[in-house]
Amino acid sequence: MEVKLLTHTPEPERITVAAALLCYQKGTPQEAYEKAGSEKLKNRLFNELVKQGHGSVLEHANFTFGISGMSRSCSHQLVRHRMGAFNQQSQRYVHVGDYEYFVVPPSLDEEKFKDITKQIVDYYNSEVQNLKGKGKTAEQSQEDARFIIPNAGKTNVIWTTNLRNLIHVAHYRLCNRSQWEIRKLLGLVKKEMQSKFPVIAQYLTPKCDFYLYCDEGQRTCGRIPVKEKIASLIEKYTSELKT
Repeated sequence: MEVKLLTHTPEPERITVAAALLCYQKGTPQEAYEKAGSEKLKNRLFNELVKQGHGSVLEHANFTFGISGMSRSCSHQLVRHRMGAFNQQSQRYVHVGDYEYFVVPPSLDEEKFKDITKQIVDYYNSEVQNLKGKGKTAEQSQEDARFIIPNAGKTNVIWTTNLRNLIHVAHYRLCNRSQWEIRKLLGLVKKEMQSKFPVIAQYLTPKCDFYLYCDEGQRTCGRIPVKEKIASLIEKYTSELKT
């Protein structure tokens, strides 16, 4: 899998801070944007805005990623995060009869998996040719034969999302409970962001690292105390202060 940041809002931290300044100070949007150009002010306020949960101002910053070689299974998980724009490589127009077309889950036997997918590819290719022989076009043949291809089939996606949603997706998909492939995807997204926007990238973390507790209850991985445990410790601490 490969992830590239294709394009983004110029100076995303600055426009975020400008939007916040406009809400709380007298003046025009242009004046707020000029004031947000101060590095010291920008860095301080941006961090405060994210930590305090002022999400609406983060929606002014957008990022577009090119994602290559993810499975269809992974793409189905990504598109559930609806606050974004997605365009995906079509199996209707693109011939997918290639032995290297599949993502192999690390938990499965690779050789056995490849043997099975080879049979699938051979079946797919034979049906494409069979349908063409019956007078169907390449497009018509591929759009029916694609039903043979499982969720392991690779795909390419262009994904545009705002910063508020990007942080939200990272919070849930970098969690240890998330499936390995989408964790890998968000890890690569974070790596891309670190090289260009390190201040933003620090917030692309599992939600427990951000909130300092786990809200998964009995489904927790155990790395960080659950919310109920933190609440009981706070209650104990406050009761001790009163005695």
